[in-house]
Amino acid sequence: MQGLIERPFPSMQHGALAVAGGTSRVARPAAVCGAETLTLSLVPCPAPSLLRPQWLALQAQAEPGFFTSWTWVACWLQHLGAGRQPHLLRVHQGQDLVGLGVVVRQATRRLRCWPSQALHLHGTGERALDDITVEHNGLLCRRGLAGDVQAAVAAQLWTLMPHVDQFHLPGVCAGLEVWRAVTDRVRLVTERTEPAYRVDLAPVRQAGTAYLQTLGAQTRSTVRRSLRLYEERGRLSLVAAATVEEGLAFLDRLKHFHQRAWEARGRPGAFANPLFEGFHRRLVRMGLPQGQVQLLRLTAGSDEVGYLYNFVHGGQVLAYQSGFHFALTDRNHHPGLVTHALAVQQALEQGLDGYDLLAGEARYKQQLASEVYAMSSLTLHRSSLGLRLEQAWRALRGSLARTLHRN
Repeated sequence: MQGLIERPFPSMQHGALAVAGGTSRVARPAAVCGAETLTLSLVPCPAPSLLRPQWLALQAQAEPGFFTSWTWVACWLQHLGAGRQPHLLRVHQGQDLVGLGVVVRQATRRLRCWPSQALHLHGTGERALDDITVEHNGLLCRRGLAGDVQAAVAAQLWTLMPHVDQFHLPGVCAGLEVWRAVTDRVRLVTERTEPAYRVDLAPVRQAGTAYLQTLGAQTRSTVRRSLRLYEERGRLSLVAAATVEEGLAFLDRLKHFHQRAWEARGRPGAFANPLFEGFHRRLVRMGLPQGQVQLLRLTAGSDEVGYLYNFVHGGQVLAYQSGFHFALTDRNHHPGLVTHALAVQQALEQGLDGYDLLAGEARYKQQLASEVYAMSSLTLHRSSLGLRLEQAWRALRGSLARTLHRN
């Protein structure tokens, strides 16, 4: 399911550039919503303390995911550090603010030599900073206007930022068709897509059954066998961290098991990047007291089985990171499968609507999920000589590879 898709797109009408106030750029309206047009502006992003009331006011009128909530965005802005000046995208309907997003500008090169300017929505283009992996990304939009706001940004951004020729949207799954239908100033969209997995708890609740009963026969048998093996060591207990201090302690133990497992495979692990850990410790401090961050520990008697680091938002649990004790015994106890299965049952009992395993083709996600959806990273490209040269090179390289393969 993972791949690269390139498409040409039909044109949409767009407006000319107008400049207001020096530091603020405003594009003339290109999208019409009811009796009011939508207008895009771009300003240097204010300090988090100043942006907070504006973001929360719109968030109250929107249907944000966790990754566009103020909790994530505020921590991300602090994560950027000094030396990077993010900009705030604002979309107005008349005098009303109906859309917000934060972008970071990056100087880059096509084919490692041709200068290019890129904008990243809630990202930077720098691997060390983007390792936190934003998913369910997008603009914060007033309820019912998401498609119109996206269309306004796609149409007007290129007149607003005449030197930018790439717009990156990492981790997008909602409104993909709107982003794909861009102006005639954009030659194509490149799209890298991978599957993401989710458990829909509504039908499980309606059936009045336990989550384990809904799994395939082989997975159900594996989980039950593992549960019996763990129960030989003592009573199984899944508990959530109740305080920030306990949450940070759980995160430390999760890191220990996570790093040990990845390093055993010759891989660095997520916590090898100190910026990753710093961001998430900040997020735990901010989100756990609000009930938006969840850290779970599963034990069998006095033995640690595993830890989960989840987000809770809009009736959904988002399973973000984990660490499991694979070396607890010589036998394969499937700690990940068991811990997630018990966490899904807990979410069901708590009245939540879904358990989102997020992007990635890990086998346990496929075994536990009831539905699959697409998570995409999109790049909108302005038509340019650099882009045409890049396309020609990629086409030539692909042709040579196919020729060598045939021979």
